[in-house]
Amino acid sequence: MSTILFDADAGVTELGVKRRASTTVAEASDAYAAQIIDDYLAARNEGRIDVMQLVRDHAQAVDPDLVVELDGFDYPAAA
Repeated sequence: MSTILFDADAGVTELGVKRRASTTVAEASDAYAAQIIDDYLAARNEGRIDVMQLVRDHAQAVDPDLVVELDGFDYPAAA
């Protein structure tokens, strides 16, 4: 499940306000990309090709290089 909603809810607490104030744009972008990758992997593990395509479409809109990352999951790591 996405942490985005929880982050918005936590923004009204003292701890949430401190977290949001200290989080950089790069950290937030990395967390968002990680969530997209997690959603893609979950859909792939469930065999949900339709959801995989939705995530890929969303990734394309967010960052075209992210689609390349998603495609890389099907290839073994380089030695």
